[in-house]
Amino acid sequence: MACVSAAPAASRYPRRTRRPLLIAVVAVVAAIGLGWLLWAAYEHARPAVGGDVHIFAIESDQKVTFTLTVQRRDPSVPANCRVIAQARNFETVGEKTIKIPGAEASVVDLPGQLRTIRRATSVSVSQCWTTG
Repeated sequence: MACVSAAPAASRYPRRTRRPLLIAVVAVVAAIGLGWLLWAAYEHARPAVGGDVHIFAIESDQKVTFTLTVQRRDPSVPANCRVIAQARNFETVGEKTIKIPGAEASVVDLPGQLRTIRRATSVSVSQCWTTG
């Protein structure tokens, strides 16, 4: 009976790869990335303060009036909202930062007016942020 050496057997089979380790590393990185994505989506879906203009009226070429509705997670925290008026071509023709003091209700309606440099066609909130 002939003796079989290890050299021919090694040449018949490919070397072991590190594929399982690579798959595990990719899976861990993907899980961390997915976790961060879900956390970021959840946090940004519930901002600390948000505002919207539901009612506005164009009083003249230089003046608009509006009602600003503000929602806060914690109503005792003061906030600011920037309200803008835009012309037909989407140019900003008026801008004002409204200070919202702390309150007991989480949703408050605030009336306001805005001076414009020319006739506005829309009024909206560009951003809101907490100050406390």
